Amino acid sequence: MITQVDDATRIRVIRALVGMTSRAFAAKMGVACQSLTSWEHGRCTPTREKRKQLAAFCQKAGIGFMPSGCPVPAVDLLPSQER
Repeated sequence: MITQVDDATRIRVIRALVGMTSRAFAAKMGVACQSLTSWEHGRCTPTREKRKQLAAFCQKAGIGFMPSGCPVPAVDLLPSQER
């Protein structure tokens, strides 16, 4: 059985993967730093619009998701000769 990753953990991991401070990431998402902190601590969740924005950000940043919802860096598994 796969345990699903909660939104708070997902957002913290995304921010860690891109190496952004909470202030920079909040600015990128267009929210106050306090809102981002609330997301990361599970006190509230992003709106549907912010979720779409976050998904687009992940796609641009090369972040994929495991079946559990855990963000991971997208990796090209084929050696360059096999492409």
